[in-house]
Amino acid sequence: MSVSVSVRRAAAVALAASSLLFAAACGSSDSKSDKPAEEDGAKSTASASSGAPKSSVTEAQLKAALLTEKDVPAGWKAGPAVDESMGKADKPECQKLLDLIHVEPAPIGAAARQASSFEYGLQQVFGFDGDKASGYLKGFDATLAQCASFGMDADGGKVPITVKPLTVEKAGDEAHGYELVLESGPMKLGFHNYVVRKGAALSALSTKGKQPVGIPAPEFKTVTATVAKKLDQAIKG
Repeated sequence: MSVSVSVRRAAAVALAASSLLFAAACGSSDSKSDKPAEEDGAKSTASASSGAPKSSVTEAQLKAALLTEKDVPAGWKAGPAVDESMGKADKPECQKLLDLIHVEPAPIGAAARQASSFEYGLQQVFGFDGDKASGYLKGFDATLAQCASFGMDADGGKVPITVKPLTVEKAGDEAHGYELVLESGPMKLGFHNYVVRKGAALSALSTKGKQPVGIPAPEFKTVTATVAKKLDQAIKG
């Protein structure tokens, strides 16, 4: 495979991934509001399979955990619905690192999902049944170590990905941060990601600003603290 073809494939995947967070905020208000920037308006996503698990977390709690325009940094305009998903990891144990950027609930064993899309960030809040949320994150730090590098299938080829842990404040029952970078030749695009669990609920945030990788550290610290606080308040009711 030529370098040019490899770069084109990487670019195509990177652009698709970037569109999750850089969706133009057309039609959104410049003013701050308390309304979550949800995908498809207030539409939620639930597993549609027969005998689908029931969430131990209510839809109201999931919605309450969503960021609003008042919660996010300046310039984070609310974006439109996001339909794209990340690709397939060539190491099964690394798939969750892609799924936590964007996925429907069923593939990760969740029963329900709410999401908010902003110009520089995408948040997903999942409701699980029983202890399945803790099971999903079991050994997460080890996963980050195992997935320091892996590939993502894309357009018949593979896009190389590198991952490293990010230090985050203690929150909820557990919280984790990681940087995920897609890189091929001159092409480099990366996300700063955060996931926090409270009981049977997970709140995940993926960010990508104007810089090649993620967002500035102070901004990431502030917005992730808000994600954790809102999840805690939502679950406590």
